[in-house]
Amino acid sequence: MSLITLGVVITVLITTVSVLILVDQFTRGYARAEVETRLKQLAWQMQDALERGMVEREIDMRLLVARPSVRAAKDLNRVRRVLNELQTNVPHYAWIGMARPDGTVLVATNGLLEGQSVAERPWFKGGQKDAYSADYHPAALLEKKLPAQAEPWRFVDIAAPVLDMEGRYIGVMGMHLSWGWAREIAAKLLDPTRNRYDVEVLIVRSDGVVLLGPKNLEETVINTESFRASQSASTGGSTVETWPDGRRYLAGYSRSGQDSGMKLKWSVIVRQPETVALEAFRDLERRVILVGALTGAVLVILAFVLTRRLVAPINALSAALEQRASGLHEVSIPLVNSYREIQLLSATLVSMVEREESYLRELRSLNESLEHRVAERTSRLHETATALQQSLDKQQANQIQLEESAAELRAILENAQDAFIAADEHGRVVEWNRQAELLLGWPRDQAMGRDMAELIVPPDMRAAHNRGMEQFLKDGTSVVINNRIELQALHHDGHELPIEITVGHVKRQSGHLFIAFLHDITERLAFREQMRELALTDVLTSLPNRRAFSDRLPEGMMRARRAHQLLALFFMDIDGFKAINDRYGHEAGDELLIEFARRLQAAVRDVDTVARLAGDEFVVILENLHSQSDALMVAEKILNTIREPFQLTHSTVNVSSSIGVAVYLPDQDGEIGPEELLSMADKAMYAAKRLGKNRIELGKVTDA
Repeated sequence: MSLITLGVVITVLITTVSVLILVDQFTRGYARAEVETRLKQLAWQMQDALERGMVEREIDMRLLVARPSVRAAKDLNRVRRVLNELQTNVPHYAWIGMARPDGTVLVATNGLLEGQSVAERPWFKGGQKDAYSADYHPAALLEKKLPAQAEPWRFVDIAAPVLDMEGRYIGVMGMHLSWGWAREIAAKLLDPTRNRYDVEVLIVRSDGVVLLGPKNLEETVINTESFRASQSASTGGSTVETWPDGRRYLAGYSRSGQDSGMKLKWSVIVRQPETVALEAFRDLERRVILVGALTGAVLVILAFVLTRRLVAPINALSAALEQRASGLHEVSIPLVNSYREIQLLSATLVSMVEREESYLRELRSLNESLEHRVAERTSRLHETATALQQSLDKQQANQIQLEESAAELRAILENAQDAFIAADEHGRVVEWNRQAELLLGWPRDQAMGRDMAELIVPPDMRAAHNRGMEQFLKDGTSVVINNRIELQALHHDGHELPIEITVGHVKRQSGHLFIAFLHDITERLAFREQMRELALTDVLTSLPNRRAFSDRLPEGMMRARRAHQLLALFFMDIDGFKAINDRYGHEAGDELLIEFARRLQAAVRDVDTVARLAGDEFVVILENLHSQSDALMVAEKILNTIREPFQLTHSTVNVSSSIGVAVYLPDQDGEIGPEELLSMADKAMYAAKRLGKNRIELGKVTDA
């Protein structure tokens, strides 16, 4: 085996092993990151389910203590039926009861503990002034009174003060929520995952006590890295750690009560043995090694065969030349027909040798001089052959390296999460990966060679795109190149979609290459718009809130100035709203506000704006009015609508409204701003209240 052949074989082996090591490291890190992400998501889902469950229980408590029958506390049988009905609807309520201010149980589900004192129980003490939640604890008074079950009774307590119809404190309502509630949530969310992937879920109290988890860990204290991290992290995370049983686990963690109204702080830890989590990776690793070994063997054999085939003719020529140089003139130069370069070289050598022999026969007298010249020429030919061999070897190595680099780049681009497009300086597509096909709808074979602007740039943006390309090719300046921007892209079916695009540039000898990564941001923009709508909407009535009103009033006044038409602003509230709130409760007050808002909307046009500022204060913006009487006519219509009785859930009420009207005359009141107009309407409303309420008062410019 020649040194050239040996060198090529060793190079192929080293390259193959390096690629295998690189792939192994990449897949190992990717597999671990995937598992940690999945465990972190499971921990967040469990945390979210716990928080939503506790919020629902707190809502049950608020609704229960607000019921008239409970607040009256006179018909105990009726109250007991209410409690039993709630326990039937939510079986995880092990006990619900109401205690007097002295701690004696007045009424309870199924009569349990009635007449007994709970004055020393934490839930009774904590619930006397405000809503209270007690952490996980074993049953005390109810352990022997409740039905026996496989697991010992464990509770989470919820309590709140009970006020009578006059707002006086008359006792504490308490609920014992069975811990089976949390076990059921874990079973529904995570049991299928645990059975398949050996995933375990733990709920840990702030002092490190395991409330839910493997039987051997429940009600024991842990101090693992994941637990400590969950105490300080605000968004959850994941880690790799060794547990007291000596096994290494991948663990995702989260903590309840961070952004919600839940008062209890629990750490949720989802763990999975490292050996199980990375089992698929181990199998893939073995397959990669096997395939890599087979590929390396094939490449080594192929390199050996090809190198031997390429080197053999040169070796034959070199051997013949060396023999003739040593004085064996009877050795002939072989005529090689393998490939053109060697064939040309061998033919030249044969011709030279024939001419040499002819000269020797004809010019014997000049033998010494001729031999010297032939020796020099033979030496130059040997150097030429050696240089040619080295050039061929280098060209072959460069070709192999170039093909491997191209294959690696193609694999990376085809498996990229973002769409990838490359175009030349003329805008013609020269690369289009799989994600580009999925995002833009154009198959790769149809996109290649086409004008990129015609494929993905909307028609109204193509002129700007072409100008930007010309400007960049002219002086190298661009607002797009090497920047991340958001814009609209054109899909194959004709619709436009929002994308985030990053464009890069590569200068080549033959021109320019532009590369772009595109990412669909439809969901991001939808979320952003949803947040904007929530920020501008009143939660109770679904009307525009004060912030939305502050945007719409200046816009309406601007339109009025352009159209030279009147604009009217009504400022109103509900006469006697506080009395209704005090008499019938806040739920009835909220119901009245909702119905009041509905009647306001029904009394005006769809193009008009009805908004709630705060409490029982509402405003109405009327545009495109011809005269001041138009505004007063609409205000009178609203008064007549409000005077109709309001049918609430538990009562019927009659209310009225005081309306202050401010009319904006753009040709006369051009200097008046939104704040001045709102002040005019506000003062006019209070003037209506002073004059007896249930009436309309027109604001004056001097009131601004």
